[in-house]
Amino acid sequence: MRPSLNARWLYNSPVYTNVEAKLRRFLVDQGNADKILGIQVCAYKDGQVIIDTAAGVLGKDDPRPVQPDSLFPAFSVTKGVTAGMVHWLADKGKLKLDEHVANIWPEFGINGKDQI
Repeated sequence: MRPSLNARWLYNSPVYTNVEAKLRRFLVDQGNADKILGIQVCAYKDGQVIIDTAAGVLGKDDPRPVQPDSLFPAFSVTKGVTAGMVHWLADKGKLKLDEHVANIWPEFGINGKDQI
């Protein structure tokens, strides 16, 4: 069923912020346009949760609703997160982009990987 017709499609979040409300409207619009199947979003600002919602279903063959604790296979999605964190740390002066990984994580350098 379409999100606007199915109350179970959108998780009833305990977070009440303006950005959460905007996101929820966006998710319903995207669901009604068949642009998303299932999604989870959680965001923090200054240590406080400002978004914590889930919408849709787990899969085409799995009609269970997505919940904040639903698990999804992530495969290679962590590469982007890792790259973002490395650049953030470089921006903060915590590491240099041309530094060898083993200088930060000595165990990485075993088996000849010390020059990576």
